[in-house]
Amino acid sequence: MIRVLNILTDSNIGGAGRLLVNYLRNFDRSAFETAVVLPAGSDLKPCVEEAGYPVIEIRNGRDKSMDLRAMTEVMRIIRDWKPDIVHTHSAFYGKMAAYLCGVKSRFYTRHSAFPPSKKLTTFPGKQINGLVNNTLATDIVAVAQAAADNMTDTGVDPKKITVIINGVDEMRRTTAEEQAALKRSLNIADSTFVCGISARLEPYKGHSYLLETMKNVLESCPDTVLLVIGGGSCDAELKEQAKTLGIADHVRFTGFADDVAPYYNIMDLNLNCSWGTETSCLALSEGMSLHVPAIATTYGGNPYMITEGVNGLLVPEKDSAAMADAIRKIMLDPALRARLSEGARKMYEQKFTAAAMTRQLEALYRTSVARWK
Repeated sequence: MIRVLNILTDSNIGGAGRLLVNYLRNFDRSAFETAVVLPAGSDLKPCVEEAGYPVIEIRNGRDKSMDLRAMTEVMRIIRDWKPDIVHTHSAFYGKMAAYLCGVKSRFYTRHSAFPPSKKLTTFPGKQINGLVNNTLATDIVAVAQAAADNMTDTGVDPKKITVIINGVDEMRRTTAEEQAALKRSLNIADSTFVCGISARLEPYKGHSYLLETMKNVLESCPDTVLLVIGGGSCDAELKEQAKTLGIADHVRFTGFADDVAPYYNIMDLNLNCSWGTETSCLALSEGMSLHVPAIATTYGGNPYMITEGVNGLLVPEKDSAAMADAIRKIMLDPALRARLSEGARKMYEQKFTAAAMTRQLEALYRTSVARWK
């Protein structure tokens, strides 16, 4: 039995937390014993426990990558729990704790992709960053090639990196009655074309450009509604922007949703407007599992997930006019929409299932542990 201790800093449920839960639900429990370290009060705790795994709470380190008090707490946990593998997710204090405790298999996952600063890609920053990461980690998982490229550009040894694309469990299919009831609750007519985006309401997710896109679309296709699923720091700002643009009646802000499946079931089109941190987007995979085609920007890992004309369309980042044209293209061509819908499901089955992702990580765990025997 291989003992794995996962460490996250998140107080909310973001992409890293959702990805971890997908792993947990699919692990071979006869071969791996797993626990998760979280800051006290994290929204992620019920999800981990529902998946059947213990949560160990710490008092410090909430939404912080480095916290000396959290590092001390984690070191005590490692010494008590004696894991074979420590796997951190944006928790530098977890990396430090594992190294200082002498854990031989030290994993971390890079969940984001963004253009690294010149300080990290040139001497001496690149050499320092590479030394730190190469020392603290024995194995690194990148959730997209774009994330792997970011790391090698900043001095990380490419031999340590394995790309494992994010996978998700198939979204629950709701009945026609459930879909009709949800639409009524959101004041959406049956004939209305529903575009949706599921992402944290942060600047780099591009919601502001999407609202400009919807104003453009509504000028020629007024029977359209945009679902905005998620919470974040830009919530009030985006609601005010929708009012200023005169499209508030066509936008539904749902807030954070524990269960996003019902919303995907009423979407005709899944949108991604990111211009920062995007790797292999869970929301795109979730939509594909329910035959929902996508329009996404060309940023980060999106071009790996969306193949032009197969399971969706790609547009330049921060280009609301191009996004609007792509939406209209699919809305006004039922044959294209049907073809992309079938392509979305096929792509999900071929590349983006949670089971396939988990088998790859399990194999990597076994290889790492075997090196030390």
